[in-house]
Amino acid sequence: MANGKSGPADWAMRAVLWLYTLVSIPLYLWFLHHAGDRWGQQLPADDDLRFWLPIVVPLAGFSFTTMSSTSWWYSTEDRPFLLGRKHWRFMMVFVVALSLMAGFFGSTHQDAVALLLTAMVTILGITGLWLLPPTLSPHLLASPLLLWRP
Repeated sequence: MANGKSGPADWAMRAVLWLYTLVSIPLYLWFLHHAGDRWGQQLPADDDLRFWLPIVVPLAGFSFTTMSSTSWWYSTEDRPFLLGRKHWRFMMVFVVALSLMAGFFGSTHQDAVALLLTAMVTILGITGLWLLPPTLSPHLLASPLLLWRP
């Protein structure tokens, strides 16, 4: 891998990462938009959040998760990027809480099943967004981005 050529392991890993991110990220962003819209419909008619929730919830989920994952993947202790590796957890806790709230309050039946389905979609989407930086990396396995190397 040091000579810059890609082997079969690199292509297989890249294909799996691209497939996962191409499926999970749009699903998650659609879920956040839909849940934010349904949550907004439960608010009073004159509340401005009815308009903004379907826009802000997916944007916040995408941007905060991408910033956090980019910070984690591309930083080390001696070379911090964005918030550095030490402070990425706060944004992720915020995104998980926002996603769970949007899914739970946007559900027609606010019960354990709604919470379970929301948690499943949240985990799928956040994992896809978390894997986006190494998926876009030009040197997938030759770089220190992934913990596993062939």
